[in-house]
Amino acid sequence: MKADDYINEFINKEKQTEPNPFLSTRIMARIEAPVARRVHLWQSFAVAASFGIVVFMGIQLGGFYSNNSENQTAIHINDSEIENFVYYNAENYE
Repeated sequence: MKADDYINEFINKEKQTEPNPFLSTRIMARIEAPVARRVHLWQSFAVAASFGIVVFMGIQLGGFYSNNSENQTAIHINDSEIENFVYYNAENYE
């Protein structure tokens, strides 16, 4: 029973706490006047370089896939029977 008493006492103390009347004013002022951040030149170059690297890697991977796909075979498996998706696709199951 001591735990229940402690919990009830804590809840009553929280209910009696007075809110700060200026809190909403400070929050609204901060929302209306956001802090302007300065973007450095090196950050712009880093973003541009990362985009360039990603595009280059994508082109390289695409070329690698198309060059090696001539000698490979593909296996097509109908896994609706394996995972019992037949029940979800059946019209009379609705």
